[in-house]
Amino acid sequence: MRWYAWEAEIASAFFALLRHLERTLGHAMAKELTARFGRVDWWDHPEIDLHHVSRSKITAIQKKLARDRRRVRTTEAVQRELTLGFWVSLLGPGNDYETRLWRPTLRLAFPSYRGPRKPLHQDLDDLRKLRNQVAHHEPIGSRPLAADRESAYRILGYLSADVRDWAAAEDQIPQLLAERPAPCAPAVPGPRKEH
Repeated sequence: MRWYAWEAEIASAFFALLRHLERTLGHAMAKELTARFGRVDWWDHPEIDLHHVSRSKITAIQKKLARDRRRVRTTEAVQRELTLGFWVSLLGPGNDYETRLWRPTLRLAFPSYRGPRKPLHQDLDDLRKLRNQVAHHEPIGSRPLAADRESAYRILGYLSADVRDWAAAEDQIPQLLAERPAPCAPAVPGPRKEH
């Protein structure tokens, strides 16, 4: 029970950090895409030519917003619905985003980063997997959580030192890592009684 309670606390602490990362990343990348394509609905610009998976995610969001009569379908509403996975996919391999998006545009979203796209994408994809584990209430205690935390803060620093410092001020992760309980030993079956 102690391990279970600790997992819930550490997941909650990571949820807050990953939420800050997701929102900061989305805002920074959207800002650069808006500047590059000259419109807030940059995803509809004919030259962006999003991969079909990315395009289908935007279409699904637009349909969802159209069904919800309580919400106004604006470009800002669409953008708020875009997930960490969407943003990470724009930095991913297997498409020509390197030359069309990363070099001319998306690298500018990371003003303190001077490296290539590939390692940044790998770090973000690892954090995307952690975010999904946390969101789906999966165990995360076997992950290298100290390294995950360091990676999240490093990338936040690439995006905005101010946001990184603000997020770190309330961070409970180091304390929770220090309080990590020992995993339970597997149960050892006792001798069988004969009838």
